[in-house]
Amino acid sequence: MDASSPQPALFLVFGDLHGRILPAFRFASYWAKHTGREVTALLQVGDMGYFPDISRMDKATLRHAKDDPLELGALDVATRTEIADRVFDDDPFCPPGLWFTAGNHEDFDELERFARASGPQADFAVDAYCRVHGIKDGEVHPFDCGTKVAAVWGVDGDGANSRHNLPPRGYIAERAVNQLATETFDVLLMHDAPEGGKRVWYGSELLRSLIELAQPRFGFFGHYRGDGSRSQQDYRRTEVYHLAGFEMRTRDGHPESGSVGVLEWADGEGTFAFIDDEELKPFTRHNWKWV
Repeated sequence: MDASSPQPALFLVFGDLHGRILPAFRFASYWAKHTGREVTALLQVGDMGYFPDISRMDKATLRHAKDDPLELGALDVATRTEIADRVFDDDPFCPPGLWFTAGNHEDFDELERFARASGPQADFAVDAYCRVHGIKDGEVHPFDCGTKVAAVWGVDGDGANSRHNLPPRGYIAERAVNQLATETFDVLLMHDAPEGGKRVWYGSELLRSLIELAQPRFGFFGHYRGDGSRSQQDYRRTEVYHLAGFEMRTRDGHPESGSVGVLEWADGEGTFAFIDDEELKPFTRHNWKWV
């Protein structure tokens, strides 16, 4: 690319955060500072752990929070706090925002309330700083750089290995899939995998059909244990990736392998690559506030 060409947009794509919203922003800032590359935005594949009211948290989040306070991170951004002020207002490398789809561990009533109040636009802010944005179920958010990002909320509710104890909005809505099947978009954020995308007999037939019909350039999902990797299934034009949870539960507290990657986008095309483990290791749950 010559010097006169516009620089590509750079998105960092994160796996499940389970409350680690500010650590994700801080990692993006750390990465931008050390690489000299400006981050356009963060994208996230659900299970962000959006519970702004501790009394409404689900049992799994409360159970994990007893041993790991990072699970409670949505509380740090739901109202203005000192730690969020430092991350968002005092850090010149902090990216402008994060855009996410909903997983199966979220306060769906609160997400729906924000979505309804936001008007006709495809995204809606859920925090006191207008930095954390949901993309509405079955809609497409266009970024200024031209990248169009779509979202499907929830997980499969019909397969043999599906979960059966979630609130209704925790499941993939056929309406949202049908709506996107007629749209044109570049990136699909989903929480569950397309059928067979990570494990045999797991995942969503609806998501697989959507990818086969819409043929976005990339699809990203989380939800499953194990390192992040590209799906070995053939989706023709679409590259589909599983992102590991960005939970910093490794032995030394650094992010998990394949939990964050770089999506570069320019001239209507993109490339994606996971950030190398060696670049992840200096950033840990112990030093994330200061690196």
